[in-house]
Formats: sequence, structure tokens, C-alpha cells
Amino acid sequence: MATSTPTPASHSHASLLPPPMTPSSPSVSSFDIASHPCPRRRDKCHRLATRWLPPRLPLRTPPPPALLLLLLTCAAASIATLAAAQPQPLASSQAKALLRVRRLLFYPPALEPLRGAPDPCALPPTSSLAVACEGGQVTSLSVRGDRDRDPDAAWRAALPASFSSEALFTTLTRLPALARLSLVSVGAWGALPGAKLRRLQALQQLNLSYNYFYGGVPDDLARLYSLQSLVLSWNWLNGSVPSLAGLQFLEELDVSHNRLGPAFPDVGNGRAVGPGRQQLHREHPGEGGELAGPAPGWIPSSIFALPALRYINLSRNRLAGQLPATTACADALAFVDVSANLLTGARPPCMRGNSSARTVLVAGNCFADAKQQRASSYCNPGALAAVLPPPQGNGGGGGEGRGKGHEIGMVLAIAGSVVGAALLIALAMVVVLRRARRQRPEATILPKSPAATPTKKADGWKAPAKATQMIITPADKSKMRNSFA
Repeated sequence: MATSTPTPASHSHASLLPPPMTPSSPSVSSFDIASHPCPRRRDKCHRLATRWLPPRLPLRTPPPPALLLLLLTCAAASIATLAAAQPQPLASSQAKALLRVRRLLFYPPALEPLRGAPDPCALPPTSSLAVACEGGQVTSLSVRGDRDRDPDAAWRAALPASFSSEALFTTLTRLPALARLSLVSVGAWGALPGAKLRRLQALQQLNLSYNYFYGGVPDDLARLYSLQSLVLSWNWLNGSVPSLAGLQFLEELDVSHNRLGPAFPDVGNGRAVGPGRQQLHREHPGEGGELAGPAPGWIPSSIFALPALRYINLSRNRLAGQLPATTACADALAFVDVSANLLTGARPPCMRGNSSARTVLVAGNCFADAKQQRASSYCNPGALAAVLPPPQGNGGGGGEGRGKGHEIGMVLAIAGSVVGAALLIALAMVVVLRRARRQRPEATILPKSPAATPTKKADGWKAPAKATQMIITPADKSKMRNSFA
């Protein structure tokens, strides 16, 4: 039986393919292409085998729950960021509070842009007015008025008598998110309402300089624990500064150009002896009265050691006494100014001279170890009353004196003036009566009947009619002469 020998051309493509893969079939790696009977077509066989085999897919494992939670958190944060990036309109209650502040300050030019503004937060900041908002609430309000940057003793730049500091700060409490409040040179006057200020717990910066606030610094300021800057300079404050030990974040304290003292700011337990008691009397149309400074007694000094304090200015007050040698200064303290006070004794070691890290100003005191000091007699208790000038004009002391009022000596002077005026009036009445008698010398006073009253009463005797008096004029005398003739 004749058999035909297959030729290479008669090979079909099926013979070139590997056997189909079954669970028991060898893997692709076990298929030896080199052993194929058609070595000339090894490359083609390899290409066909590779194309025929299905690709190997990686295993897909579900993501862990922690990863899903992380993705959801990131998505929520992104949405919140986008929402916060878009400005929210100011709440109507906040806008009304700003307009009320404008009215209580008697419509200053600095607040004129608030009138008719659709969104006060969108106003461009200027040197006179800056309003910042976040989340539909006011977070910063800065107003710089034009009512005399240096308050004068006559109070010419103060707001009218109908102004009320209580009403102003009550309105500001309607801005609970307020972190920065600056009311500079707006002519505000009156006592600082501590209970209202304490409600502004978000406050970090407070600037009320160049106004006419008087009385003591309220103790409630020491409870604004977020406060970083407190500026009350150029006012009429008297008494002492309250305890500031709780203000651990306070970086700046400026109470210069007031009438604080003679007690030193109370912040701790370090104390030294000070001079006698000081009393001040102040008044203002519509509000005021006696404002008495406390007896100094001991003078604490740990105010300089507040941990975050960098700047402190207590100059041009009436702070008196000695700073103990144990007074410590904070490491961050870079500027200290206690000049123009009534401090005596020796300076503490941390205030002796300037250095590259700290500037200390002490001129105008009675320190024994410093230059440009006054005589020690100027700072003793007897000289304290001598340096308090009498009030002038409509509003209180002259020179460095602040406030509307008068000293106790003025009361005595007024009483003396009243007594002197009464004596002058009495003397004038005497002179007028004497002149009236001199102008009518001919007038005499004669009894109408010369009969005298008997010393004894006889039987049947009747008392004569009561003698009357009449004024004899020259005409009457003439008639009498004619009748006798």
C-alpha cells in the first residue's frame, strides 16, 4: 500500500498550535517551541501561542474599611474647604449691631461707609475703618476717629453728655466672635463696664487709646484669657491695674499717659512698701462722681514676668514705691518703659541698663542708681499731694492731670467764697442804710403825746392811750409855728 509522505507545505496551522489547555495540560512554560518539527517557524509559533493564551489578570482584593473611611474623610474636608472659601453673607443681627455702634458714636465720618453698605464685610479696609468677617460673623472691628489724638483737659473732643459707654459695650457684646476691637480717638468717655467686656471671650486684641475713659481698670479684663494685646494709653484712668496673672498669652500691655497709681499693677505676690493714699474726684455732665484710688500698701512686681510678655509701657502715671530686688523679667520681654512715675529705691537686676535683647526706660523717677532722675523729695508721700494740679477749665486737672473734677481743696475754696460773699452782702446793706439816713437829716421821730405813764395806779385811773409815733416833716413844723403865732 503506497503511502504519501507529507511535505512541509502541507502542514496546517492547527498542527503548529499547542494542544488546548486543560487542567491537566502543561503550562505555557512547559511547551518547548524549540522541539517543534518546524524549526524555521519558531518565531511564528511563539507569536501564535502567545496570542492564543488568555492574559493573566491580577487578583482584585476589596479595599480595607480604614481606607474607605480615609477617602470619605478627605472628601468631606474638601467639600467643607470649598464651602468656607465662598464668603457667607453677614447675619442681619450683626449688621444691625454695627449700625447701632455708628449711632452711639454720634455718626463719626470713619463709620460713614457702613451707611447703605449691602455687606459691611465686603468694604475695603482703610486707615479709618476695617471690618473682617468669618462665617457670617464680625471677627474684627477697627475704627480710628478724628476727635483729637491727644485728649485735652477741657474735653473739647469728647462726645456729648448723652453718650453712654454702658450702651456702647452692651451693643458690642452682640458680636460674640469679635477677636479684635480697636476704637481709637472716637471721643468715648465714661467708666469701662467690665461685666460687658468679660462677655467678649474671643477677644485677642483690645485698643481703646486716645479717649476719655476714666475710673479704674476693671478686674474683668483679667478674665479675658485669650487676650494678647491690651492698649489703654492716653485716657484718664486712675487707681491700679487689676491682677493680670491669668493672662498667660498677653504679649503687649500699654497703659501709659494715664493717672494710674500710686499703687503698682497687681499681678502676683512680689511686693514692696509704697507711699500713702490718693483720692481723686472727677465728674462729667450726666455721669461721674468720686473716683478714689486704693491705698497702695504693698506693690507687686511680677507683672514683668508674664510668660508671653514682650512689650510693657507704664510711663507717665503715678506709680510709686520700690521695685524689689527679686523682680524677675520674662525671657521674651524686649521693651520696658516705667519713666515719669514716682518710683524710688534701686532698680531690679533685670532693669539695669539696656542690652541687645532688652530696652529699659526709667527716666523721670527717683531711682538711686539711675541717671536723669528727680530728687527723692519729689517721690515721697508728702510730695505726692503737691504734684496733683488743681482742675482747670471744664474738665479737671491741668498739666498731667486728667479728668473732670476738682480736688478736696476746691471744696474748701468754694465754702470760703460763699462765706466771703455773705459778708460782702451784709456790709453793702449797712452802707446803703447809712447813706439813706444821710440823705434825709431833717426827719425826726417824736412821740405824739408827751404824757408819761404813771408809776402807780390810782382808784378810777384809766391807762392813757398807747403812745404812737409820727414823723414830723418840715411842712408840719411850719404849720405848728403858724398856729402858735
